[in-house]
Amino acid sequence: MTTSKLIDIGKIPENKPVQFHRQKTEWLFPVPLWGFGLPDCEDINKNIEKRVYEKSKEEETRKASNEGGWHSDGSMYDDPVMEPIIKFIEWGVKELSVESKMEYKDYSLFLWSNINRPDCHMSGVYYVKLPKGDCGKLRIYNPMYSYNYNSDEYNPPYKQPRVDINGKEGALLIFRAPLLHDVTRNNTKEDRISLSFNIRFIGG
Repeated sequence: MTTSKLIDIGKIPENKPVQFHRQKTEWLFPVPLWGFGLPDCEDINKNIEKRVYEKSKEEETRKASNEGGWHSDGSMYDDPVMEPIIKFIEWGVKELSVESKMEYKDYSLFLWSNINRPDCHMSGVYYVKLPKGDCGKLRIYNPMYSYNYNSDEYNPPYKQPRVDINGKEGALLIFRAPLLHDVTRNNTKEDRISLSFNIRFIGG
């Protein structure tokens, strides 16, 4: 449990006697989105693209949150082609856990592929191929939006209903799994390919 220090007003400077004392702004429930980049990812992405197309011919799509596309039926964690991305995700998880002061003994990872989530702590996406144009966006919805909604014109960031995110080839995004999210339709003439995953931390 985190204890707020906002009401610890501190000491007013002697050379600045004031009637009121300005305190800092404390964000009580921030929602993180961690971003990581994989330089020189072209060859890795081409190998993944080839494997995903092979997979799409082997199995039917699974109905999920990718509108108008194909979703692999099972985990691709053990596929040798995915090894560089698995290492990239593992590095990203280590980085965010250090930053967040998160303690755990181990974690499980479920990875699948998309063309155009269960009991988990983190979700994420890695972008393999993104055609130019309106190829779709990742949308993450504000969990507090229903409490913040009213009809006035005052619109600070925490009142927005969602954040739309344009992907980038070689980019890895990780966010908390309970956040409602989806992906919009690919309106170009080429395929959009991405890898998605869920992470469940064990112990701690």
